[in-house]
Formats: sequence, structure tokens, C-alpha cells
Amino acid sequence: MKKIVIALFASIALVLGTGGLVSGASAAPYPSSVPTKASTPKAKTVKAGKNMSLTIKVGAGNSKVGGKIKIIFNGKKYTVKVVNGVAKFKIKAPKLKGKQKQLKYTFKPYTGSVYKTSKGSLKVNFK
Repeated sequence: MKKIVIALFASIALVLGTGGLVSGASAAPYPSSVPTKASTPKAKTVKAGKNMSLTIKVGAGNSKVGGKIKIIFNGKKYTVKVVNGVAKFKIKAPKLKGKQKQLKYTFKPYTGSVYKTSKGSLKVNFK
């Protein structure tokens, strides 16, 4: 009888101890709960009327995010895909020699993703 009670007590303690350790670490992340950060240089200089390219990197720690970036530049809207945390934007630069324009962008993750949206901007100088 004594051995049965000890075995029952040990099995209950084992179950409760293991359940306490597992329950805190098994919570799934909620959609739109992981912050992201899009990064570009603060300013870029391009030749007026020539081809212009820009790489926007989106990160969430060491994860590779995916989605789309919406860009507003010189009164026009563009959409670029983000693949493995990188978006490559290429257009012909407007002929605005000696001027400066602001480029604004917004990262939107795929629907149902755990990542949040992020925004940024940079100044484009024309020479």
C-alpha cells in the first residue's frame, strides 16, 4: 500500500511539474503582433532623367518577412513585392535638376501574417 501511494504521488508531481513548464512556452503568436522595421538611407542622390534604383530592407529581428511596399514618389503610387525581407524599386528619375523630393513608403505584410505594418521615408536629391 505504501508503494502505491508513493507511486501515485510521484506521478501527480511529474504531471504537474511538466505541465507547468510546457504551458508557458507553447503560446502561439497573434496576427499583427511582431513589429517590423523598414530601412533605407536617409538621403539618396541621383542624376535627373536617368535610371534610379532603391533597395528597401524590411526586418523583424532575424526573420525574413514578406508582403508588399506601397511607395509614393513625385505624386505617383507604386507597389513593390517584398521577398525575403528585400524590396527593389526601379524607375526613371524625373528631370528635376537641383531639386529635392521626398519618397514615402509603407510596408504591409501578407494577410494573416504575424508581422505589423511599418512606414518610412527618405529624401531624393537630383543633380
